Amino acid sequence: MLWGMRRNRWFAHFAALTLLAALPLAAQMVRVVRYAESDPFQMGTVVSRRIIHPGHGAKNTTLNLSVTEPGAEFAQHTHGESTDTILVLEGEVNLRQGPSLRLFKAGECAFVPVGQIHGTVTAGTSPAVMISFQNPPDLVLYTGARDSSRAGAAPPQGDITPGAVKYVNFREKNGEFIGAAQGVSVVSASHRKLARNESFRTTVNTDGEAFLFVWRGGLRVNDGATTHVAGERDAVFIQGNASVEVTGDGDGITEVIHVQAPPVPR
Repeated sequence: MLWGMRRNRWFAHFAALTLLAALPLAAQMVRVVRYAESDPFQMGTVVSRRIIHPGHGAKNTTLNLSVTEPGAEFAQHTHGESTDTILVLEGEVNLRQGPSLRLFKAGECAFVPVGQIHGTVTAGTSPAVMISFQNPPDLVLYTGARDSSRAGAAPPQGDITPGAVKYVNFREKNGEFIGAAQGVSVVSASHRKLARNESFRTTVNTDGEAFLFVWRGGLRVNDGATTHVAGERDAVFIQGNASVEVTGDGDGITEVIHVQAPPVPR
């Protein structure tokens, strides 16, 4: 009888270990967010599109896209607890801080630290296309409460520190352009060029997030169970403990902005 009891406990213990081993280490989610399904929001005279935001469950990052005409201004504002990374994909844009303007063009980005006053004014004679991502998400941004151009709105409260905003030419790089080398820990961003069927692997840690924004071409992203297909201006959003293979799927070179956003200590 004693042997029978011990045997039953052993089988129960073995079954529990087998079940535990079969479970994933943490929940993961990989999905394509279509640009066509993005939501508009307005700041100043610019209407942007929210592609990835807290409405998708995002906790570490956002992704916004703007197409702006010359002279259009994204009103000056600050992010109280978030960094802001702005990439110019087409055209020319001035970063405005108070009365000062600093021109940056297609292939360049501006990294804005927490608390720095900033806005953009579209320069040149043709439209500009920009993406931006805040780390962690700034929930107030989408409400319009940060729009300093509104009638009766208070001027933005924050700092204008010479040299605080970092400018980087991302298109010259086929790899990371924002991250530890710039002293940034809340986000890393890479510019990647992939020929058709050229691949790389990337992982996302527990509680981390990542996205792959397709600027040119197309992508196939395989998470081991499903192959997700994304076209131009779409994004593949990844949450949780995941390892994926990313493959160029365009007729020519696929251009991708790859952002990793680890959990931010609070």
